[in-house]
Amino acid sequence: MENNIVGISEIAEMAKVTGQVISNWRRRYDDFPKPIQTLQSGPVWNREVIELWLKQKEGRTPHVISFINLKGGVAKTTTAVGTAEILAKEHRKFVLFIDLDPQTNATISLISEEKWKELDESGRTLAQVFQDRVSFEQPPKFKIEDSIVHQVSTIDGGISRLDLLPSSIKLVNLQDKIAAVSFADDYRDPREILKMALEPVIDRYDYVIIDCPPSLGVVTKNGLRISTGYIIPTIPDILSTWGVFQIVDSVRRFAGEMRRPIHPLGIVATKVQKNSLHDRVQADLRAGRLFEGKPAEIKQPALFNNIIGQRVAMAAGVDFDSNPRTFRQKYKDNYESLQGLTQEIIDRCNALKP
Repeated sequence: MENNIVGISEIAEMAKVTGQVISNWRRRYDDFPKPIQTLQSGPVWNREVIELWLKQKEGRTPHVISFINLKGGVAKTTTAVGTAEILAKEHRKFVLFIDLDPQTNATISLISEEKWKELDESGRTLAQVFQDRVSFEQPPKFKIEDSIVHQVSTIDGGISRLDLLPSSIKLVNLQDKIAAVSFADDYRDPREILKMALEPVIDRYDYVIIDCPPSLGVVTKNGLRISTGYIIPTIPDILSTWGVFQIVDSVRRFAGEMRRPIHPLGIVATKVQKNSLHDRVQADLRAGRLFEGKPAEIKQPALFNNIIGQRVAMAAGVDFDSNPRTFRQKYKDNYESLQGLTQEIIDRCNALKP
């Protein structure tokens, strides 16, 4: 833990400036991170938070966004994939899509099942990252450069700025094994596995979009560990929104353990239908009534203005084999909603402070 704590002199060395410059920055910039403690020798900060702030100051920090819901079937994956595609194609951002969901739905909407099978059989999916950690007695097999698939999507035959780290159904059997790995000796916390694997490449990207599994287990925590923010897609009904508080509370506590912020970017209403229940729940979400009676310090994330409607035709369009070549073919009437949502996400990311 001591290696994660830095004082003014260490920050100055990291930034390649003098200690006086750091003192000036503290006075000049309102968003300079607050120290976690003040010792007799002076204030100290979390190294990772300072690194994020310094990179953001230089405009090089990727926004890492996890899409998460504890319930399946809420269009989480479709929303995450659409956001990533529009960020890369229309906003010309360099985007890495990380598919942590063992269902692999995002993966096979961005590449063919044949390509996925080839990658999976040769150890070039995220399952191998975690398998290496479970089988730590053996030399690691995962190579990040070999596993990233470039220019994915059916749009334009592949979007040049969109890359993918594919998932695998093998993650289903690995999750319990990963959680059982001890923190003993010189082996790292299993929640750090993905972070370590991505270190050589993550700074290449403007955005990293993570499709998390419908749980708060160790695989999801690997995604949250590197996230700067998260989004909760949910159908506006009672059952689908039931776990939203649990997600927000759990992520808040996890961020506290990691001593780094993971910002709740907002809630997206998905599969919206024109009926009284959906109208009422959306009104509750918009007014912040979902968390009524909950602890006051846990703030309800804001509802995004753009919603994703229920479209049977869109579900068919996101199938890779249907080979949609344009956003309109792929997302039907929800295309404009995804465009608007993506712009909202950009705006909320740009407003974040470390």
